[in-house]
Amino acid sequence: MAQLIKLKDYISRYETNIYQYPSQFVKLKSDHWNKMKKRFEQGWTEELTEKGIRREESMPKGIKNFFKKKPKEEQETNNEVSVRELDFPSSEEDLKQYYLDGLIPFQLKWATTTLREKSFLASSYKENKDLKYFLQRFPDTFLLMFEPVVQMKNAEVEIDHLLIGPSGIEIISILSHPTGELIHPVSEKSWIIEKEGVQSRVLSPMHSLRRTETFVKSVLKKYRLDFPYRKVVLSQNMRFDLGQGQVPYQTDWIGKDHYSLWLHEKRAARSPMKHDQLKVAECLLKHCRTTAVKRPEWDMDENFMEG
Repeated sequence: MAQLIKLKDYISRYETNIYQYPSQFVKLKSDHWNKMKKRFEQGWTEELTEKGIRREESMPKGIKNFFKKKPKEEQETNNEVSVRELDFPSSEEDLKQYYLDGLIPFQLKWATTTLREKSFLASSYKENKDLKYFLQRFPDTFLLMFEPVVQMKNAEVEIDHLLIGPSGIEIISILSHPTGELIHPVSEKSWIIEKEGVQSRVLSPMHSLRRTETFVKSVLKKYRLDFPYRKVVLSQNMRFDLGQGQVPYQTDWIGKDHYSLWLHEKRAARSPMKHDQLKVAECLLKHCRTTAVKRPEWDMDENFMEG
């Protein structure tokens, strides 16, 4: 599960100490998965007990908060009782997905709060499919900056997603279209999306990618960091018509035909997090905008994964 080190202009726990939180996240995630799996194997998902409730008490503190509770009225032999049925997974594979889904709110918390400050999260991010895709499909060793707002000269600009891996940065623009099958990269300014002969013109993602590249290069140069990067246009459901244009230098156009291989290479990466990677992330974070307020004392409670 990739680690969300920056979201928009929200304050992030990672920007306070990039050398502490990545390893802490990996350890917490592993420890609590092992606890949950052990309880699952011990059978705390079995049917209603004699008292008409799940054996919720046998779960480690906080794990039960992963599961949505749904009210459901059931008839018993002698009387009616109202019970709250826990929507438990029924297999280990379901358990893994449920666990990953349960980590999303935790990730968002670390990406919007520190122990003393907080930012106000837009509710749309809780259901953002692209954000969930990045977080759940990549290993823990990848650090994600999602729609970061950065300082460029005298302006603050939202740039493309940055996926910082152990061996390099990928500057990613996701290209999707509700009715698209084929992408024609016809010019620097605009591309054409086609399906069954019907064409739609869209802005070329290359302009935004180059602007993000300018930011990344300037940060690397400022801190004298030698760390590779590539620009990526990613489209999971459309193909590229490569006869229409030449792929620019240090750029990958990943369409439907090559998407699975691209993703497999990322998921198969076994390289651990590296100091250079963390240093690059630290420097990039220094040049991001952050908007936050002080957390009141009553809001100082911490997620169970920190306890």
